Amino acid sequence: MSPRDLRGLVPPEPMEIILDDVDNGSSGQQLAYVLPHFPGPLIPLLQQRKVSFDSEMLPDMSGVVLKLVLP
Repeated sequence: MSPRDLRGLVPPEPMEIILDDVDNGSSGQQLAYVLPHFPGPLIPLLQQRKVSFDSEMLPDMSGVVLKLVLP
């Protein structure tokens, strides 16, 4: 799975895209996104939806990969 790069978008568009994907996805689906930084404001919204998540910095430090697994 190749992560969807959302670094060029203006907030709150990346968060809206991620939440739309989460709300319309299926159980067990895995999603991944590249963001310019850790999405602090998004985390409580993912937790409310019981989405499992992990993140890691890109090797070149140009962004963060956010990995999600839908409940």
